[in-house]
Amino acid sequence: MDRLIICDIDNTLLPAGGTISDVTMETIRELDASTGFSIATGRSFHVVRKFVEEMGIRVPVITSNGAQVYDYAGNKAVYESCFSSEAASALLDLLIRKGFDFVAYGLEGIFYRSGSTHMAFFNNYNASVREEIRAPLIPLDETSLSTPPERLTKVLVYSPTEDLIKEIRQDPDLEVTASMHSVIDIMPRGSTKGNAVVALASYLKVPLDHVFCFGDNDNDISMFTCGAVGIAMGNATEEAKASAAIITRNCKDDGVAYAIRHLL
Repeated sequence: MDRLIICDIDNTLLPAGGTISDVTMETIRELDASTGFSIATGRSFHVVRKFVEEMGIRVPVITSNGAQVYDYAGNKAVYESCFSSEAASALLDLLIRKGFDFVAYGLEGIFYRSGSTHMAFFNNYNASVREEIRAPLIPLDETSLSTPPERLTKVLVYSPTEDLIKEIRQDPDLEVTASMHSVIDIMPRGSTKGNAVVALASYLKVPLDHVFCFGDNDNDISMFTCGAVGIAMGNATEEAKASAAIITRNCKDDGVAYAIRHLL
């Protein structure tokens, strides 16, 4: 493998409320054998397999905003950064005690606050795939925390307050970013998409300057600044565009396909 293309999913490959276009899918499938293709997403490895199968991805993929690089062929993580049991217990206890709605990504499945009003995404994903690759959905409450979920990689908090964000940012063991409006992603310190790109490139023995990373949001900036070539979508945030080496068309205008065919 001589080069590697890595794409964010939402609003990069996948337009909001839509599907990955035929043009983009065809462009990815036409890549020659010397070019690897992968994805880098904030999603859990439990809800990414559908895209891996549809796009015919054969190399490990970056999940949980960089806290994990998962190899579906071997059914294992090849790189992973997990919360300690103590950190997981403290964080989940804080969120439950203060009444925040959240989901957490662990080895055994997607853990969610009992009574969460934000499970539609996961329920819809499960309804769209065959039974054996559906994500296990597991409720959590105060009585569930004596033994925290194993190998927790990310906690997604809905409608966080400024006070909560400030409190979490003060914890030296936590990494905080945003992948969508009114939601924060909390990972172990050092868990970024950029660090995962470096780990994946090393695993595949591809030089970083032969790695091309596509993204649209601020949580993609670390991919643009890790030594790889950053490509921001036309619909990207201004901060992401400022950090990228290349700016392509909007997601809805097949910006990934356009860049692969004309700019790389």
